[in-house]
Amino acid sequence: MTAAFPMSFAQQRLCFLHRMDPTGAAHATVRCHRVTGPLDLRALREALDALVARHEPLRTVFPLGAHQHVSPDGQAHVHVVDVATESEALGHARVEAARPFDLEHGPLLRLTVLRLEPRTHFLVFAVHLLAADGGSLQVFSEDLALAYRAAVLREPTGLSELPVQYVDWAAWQREQLTASRREALSRWWRERLSGAAFFLDLVTPRPALGRGRRAHRVLPAAITRSVHALASAERQTVFTVLAAACGLVLGHPAGRERVLLGLAVANRDLPEVERVLGFFVNTVVLEVDLRGDPDFRELLTRVATSTAAAYAHKDLPFEQLVEDLSPPRDATRSPVVQVNFAYHPPHTAGALVLHGCEVTELLLDLPTAKFELTLRVEERSDGLCTLWAEFDESLFDLAFIERLLSAYEELLRTVDPGARASSLRPARTATEEHLARIFAGVLKVASVGPYDDFFRLGGHSLQLVEVAARVRTEMGQDLGLRELYQHPTVAGAAALLERTGASR
Repeated sequence: MTAAFPMSFAQQRLCFLHRMDPTGAAHATVRCHRVTGPLDLRALREALDALVARHEPLRTVFPLGAHQHVSPDGQAHVHVVDVATESEALGHARVEAARPFDLEHGPLLRLTVLRLEPRTHFLVFAVHLLAADGGSLQVFSEDLALAYRAAVLREPTGLSELPVQYVDWAAWQREQLTASRREALSRWWRERLSGAAFFLDLVTPRPALGRGRRAHRVLPAAITRSVHALASAERQTVFTVLAAACGLVLGHPAGRERVLLGLAVANRDLPEVERVLGFFVNTVVLEVDLRGDPDFRELLTRVATSTAAAYAHKDLPFEQLVEDLSPPRDATRSPVVQVNFAYHPPHTAGALVLHGCEVTELLLDLPTAKFELTLRVEERSDGLCTLWAEFDESLFDLAFIERLLSAYEELLRTVDPGARASSLRPARTATEEHLARIFAGVLKVASVGPYDDFFRLGGHSLQLVEVAARVRTEMGQDLGLRELYQHPTVAGAAALLERTGASR
């Protein structure tokens, strides 16, 4: 018999957002893996069924209202499709990534198996955040690896019974957040964020449409070693170094001295929930304070202090924080924080392992972006780091994101703890220097910064024609008026020229 339980605060907000946008792609995780080797589909189904039996959120649905309904049993939803080419497989994967979830009837976990050859498969896992957040995916992957190996070898899984389930934690969370505790937390956050701007405009503001895209670059092992050495020398964490660098890189184009980053906290302090699936994560605001042009050593201290304070006050659900702060309403933008930052140490990103097979995760662009921009540093077991950007391509073009990632890498490569924040900003390229002189000359101003908007500085369309003409005459390259209109900054125009290299 299905049992009804109150939702957690985060579940309530997510259900509301889902019903505002029933496509729900922004509230799901979709991962695609190429599997080479003797994949045992019987064992895979059996392993997934074992996980559905073990974890209540995988058999939970959310009818309209304030309760979640947990079924006493259930089976995994596995769909097998034969494909002729890898291109066809990836096409199916993209369709699956865009397919909405039915919260009222489920399932909230789907697996599509795309069979290319007897020894080549593509596994597309789609799971809604209501069933499993980012921290849960690591647990899910580890449990699946054990259950699959046991099913292949026809042995017991060895998984011990869970002491509690997610609904127990949700009830405990509500008991802990008393009215007085909630008010104390709210008051602290309101005072902490007083005077801060709640929109971090890295580019000229325009409606965010939520169209997701990903980009990444692999950082050399030397940078990883350098970051660890710096953290050790300054007695700080690797996260602190990476977050401080992130705030510094973002503060310059945004023109902000107080950079607010979204930080996902796992909310798994209780040992009983360490191996439980569910939507535990809460977003807190991490401030990177650049006021007074601190040196990087001082910035590390500020970020460490800010991180500790944010964690100490993490129990106020983000949706309640937003309500209390009452930021300007804009349905197309994330409230309070638009950029999310994450760091994954080795073996914490939910890598999939299947007994007897080689598994490689493939990159899928997302149908929608959860935030305007998410920057994620994933440290790998081989000593390298992968720097990921997940972004809304209706706001950011790929050239801007690539330049941002490049600036971040260069900062990590060269940072001196004694250097002032202002001196750590990315140096202008020769192309940017020349374009800045052209922009300033046309606008008749003393100087133009790399991210200053041409039109906000008083420029108009006819002057943009003059800019294009001077670029052709002085630089021997062509800039289309449409592209220049869409990217009306020195940095944007430089990225176009450096990317295309279009000469007459």
